[in-house]
Amino acid sequence: LGTMGVALGFVIGAKLANGERMCIAVDGDGSFNMTFTELKTVAEQNIPVKILILDNESQMMVEYWQRLFHDERYLAVTNTVNPKYGTLADAFNIKNLYCDNQEDLADVMKEFLFADPDKPVLMHARIEKTPCLPLVAPGAPLQDMILEDSDTDYGFDA
Repeated sequence: LGTMGVALGFVIGAKLANGERMCIAVDGDGSFNMTFTELKTVAEQNIPVKILILDNESQMMVEYWQRLFHDERYLAVTNTVNPKYGTLADAFNIKNLYCDNQEDLADVMKEFLFADPDKPVLMHARIEKTPCLPLVAPGAPLQDMILEDSDTDYGFDA
């Protein structure tokens, strides 16, 4: 559970503090779009982090907040013009992988995690739009986090 836009910075710090451990950022496309300029730091310092972008062309946490706490006044919840993440990684000479189907996922994940332990690697995974849970309401304590949503437009219960 974390705030949007922090995964890349957090994984850089985690790797610098724990040099021998594998450190992985799992980030949504909306969140990654807020901080992808930090790829420059990763490349310049050759920080061997793993960056997994789960791309559903949306900002589901923002959408949920707007639905639950702002009377369904939706604004800026879709990412119809995402950058080409592989091209972005290439611009910094960072190895990158792409997966958009379940059949290739195991092989791509194995390469992502283990093929280049001493280099940064970015993996762009296209995923279905699903609920972004758990989440914490404004001003609520963590023990009151929202864990499920049975009233989604996505055809399933979270």
